[in-house]
Amino acid sequence: MPKKTAHTVPVLCKAIRVFEAVAQCSGEATSKSLAASLRISPSTCYRILQSFVALGWLRSRTGGAFELSFGLVPLLRPLLRHEVLIETVREPMARLATMTGLTAKLTVRQGDDAVTISSVPSPRPHAIASRVGGVVSLAIGSSGAAFLGALSDEEIERILDAAPADAWKFQKREVVLRRVREMRKLGCCFDSGSYQPHIHTLSAPLCARGEEVVGVITLLGFPQDFEGTAKAEFVRELKYTVGGCNQLIQGPVASAA
Repeated sequence: MPKKTAHTVPVLCKAIRVFEAVAQCSGEATSKSLAASLRISPSTCYRILQSFVALGWLRSRTGGAFELSFGLVPLLRPLLRHEVLIETVREPMARLATMTGLTAKLTVRQGDDAVTISSVPSPRPHAIASRVGGVVSLAIGSSGAAFLGALSDEEIERILDAAPADAWKFQKREVVLRRVREMRKLGCCFDSGSYQPHIHTLSAPLCARGEEVVGVITLLGFPQDFEGTAKAEFVRELKYTVGGCNQLIQGPVASAA
């Protein structure tokens, strides 16, 4: 049985356990079997199941079993979009990591943050790693600037005003605005350690039709990785990769009649 934690709602925790059990049982879970296996009173288990049925998240089957319902689809749509995006750019990102020898990551915007949803590690034995699920403020790094560059100046000011204190540990506000200007001018931007001094990054945005930024691809490396002519070469490789990804995301352009 899960450990009780302060500041939780017991009945909600029970409901989540019931829902998880139904999802794992492939349409074989009945109210009686769930109540017994989860050690929940039969009446409580029944009411939980009926509540999910009323919401359209579960459906009852002949014989008294329950299964997931397509009513969940609207809730899953954002995750499904991200999964499609990951699959679309998976191979180009892998080639980019191989060509540059750097780690490549894919981020999406969630509110005022950038969230890593996919990562391809560097082929080198010693390299910067990127954790899937990592969340950072849009005020930090080149990936944040890639999202900010598509926003209005007023929205950028609001996001920077609301940024957490640790966003300014290794940078000043003007440095963020400089990255945004670089992004708008060049279509990519470089960051020399606003997250951690030993992590340098280079980012470019992925765009759907209408120039909507749907994600950002970023290369991560140590400061020495970007020395000499390497940085310019990485810019070319990144922009080439992103250009190809944008064609895949946007699909074929209809020819004029």
